[in-house]
Amino acid sequence: MPKSGQNLFWYIFIALLLTGCAPSAEGNVAGYLIGQQLGGAKSVPSPKIGSIEGEVWMADRPAPGVSVLVAERTGRPHAATTNSQGLYRIDGIPPGQYVVAAVGPESDEAALTGAWGIPWLVTVAADSVVNAPRLIVQRHIAAPLPDDLAAAVHLTAGEPYTASAPFPAGSVAWGQAFSFERAGVVVDTLRVYHSLEASSEPRPLIFGVFPGVIDGWEPVSVAFAAAGYTVVAISPSGARGLDVYAHAEDARVALHLARRGLLGVDVADAPAVAMGGSFSSAILHRLLRDEREQFTAWVTVGGVSNAFSGSADFYAGKLDIPDPYGLVIPALGAANIYPVPFLRFSPVYSAAHLPPTLIIHTDADAIIPIDQAYQLEAALKAAGVPVEVFYYRDVSHYLQIGDDITEVGKAMFGLVMDFVGKYTRQ
Repeated sequence: MPKSGQNLFWYIFIALLLTGCAPSAEGNVAGYLIGQQLGGAKSVPSPKIGSIEGEVWMADRPAPGVSVLVAERTGRPHAATTNSQGLYRIDGIPPGQYVVAAVGPESDEAALTGAWGIPWLVTVAADSVVNAPRLIVQRHIAAPLPDDLAAAVHLTAGEPYTASAPFPAGSVAWGQAFSFERAGVVVDTLRVYHSLEASSEPRPLIFGVFPGVIDGWEPVSVAFAAAGYTVVAISPSGARGLDVYAHAEDARVALHLARRGLLGVDVADAPAVAMGGSFSSAILHRLLRDEREQFTAWVTVGGVSNAFSGSADFYAGKLDIPDPYGLVIPALGAANIYPVPFLRFSPVYSAAHLPPTLIIHTDADAIIPIDQAYQLEAALKAAGVPVEVFYYRDVSHYLQIGDDITEVGKAMFGLVMDFVGKYTRQ
């Protein structure tokens, strides 16, 4: 075995020992750091390639229109889509060992596994086609929520208050903080904003899943509330780590608390647009898989759309990820062996399930490159989903939203207002 292969073998072996033969964020990071000491994981272009072919079934029948892929160790993906008979063929794969994974608009992410859930490695050789075992995917079904949701999650409410935003000038709204408990974690990042003016009709809903500190996004929420929307906003709880399922379920609880009138506002039947960006765009993607019928459209700002290509950029040294997030990608593990965690952050592979979309991204983004937006736009168009884009050059990653808002930021606000109005006020 070549030295680089030996290094990779021991890197994976030690990581598995540290995680008890099951992937975990901590073990993956430990394995990554050990691998760095051994020379690091690099993607070396190979002039020789091979192919994988196989079939995907759901229950007792072939599954058409399912995205199937394998990824190189550093994340570079090779993908195909199943035909009407559930058959696929992936070409252009460098020789090596891979775990085949799949996801469909109506199915959960799945990967080939053997006994005891051990990853099933498919060996690709140069200038040959290997047949992979049949991959079974399961229909995605959202978990039921309790009838008495407020009591089940111990919902508590803070005192209402008035809040203002610097842009547009004169923006003022009512605000209120809420918290609830789910799966042993107190989620205290739920906020509701609405106009100071009374209304006899339910106002359209903007449901925001915002990255970072929730109160830092108050100027955005107040601006939309002052314009006549009810804004329900939540941000990820740090206690959930990289568990995108858990974050999405927290957001789902918040959505249903609002829809059931338990947050002091009437939005039971109001049309809604989802909004988020960066890491939270992946949470929104998961939420939309559970609650697609709840939303007429969504907005993603600087969002993640393909974690595989993002991982490849990371290992190629193309990203500038700030602390404390610098090890987020290594925490997902080896993409060629554990592709499912990456699929959960990759809406490009299930774009057909998404509602009409507004993509906003800057080509100055060094954290999540604008290529992520290009990939999502292409996937949505291929799936026939209406998509609008706003690509700009300004500050990196986020537009300014406070007193230092830029002219591009003001233009973005107007664009979002037009988009949200189109899908909520028809």
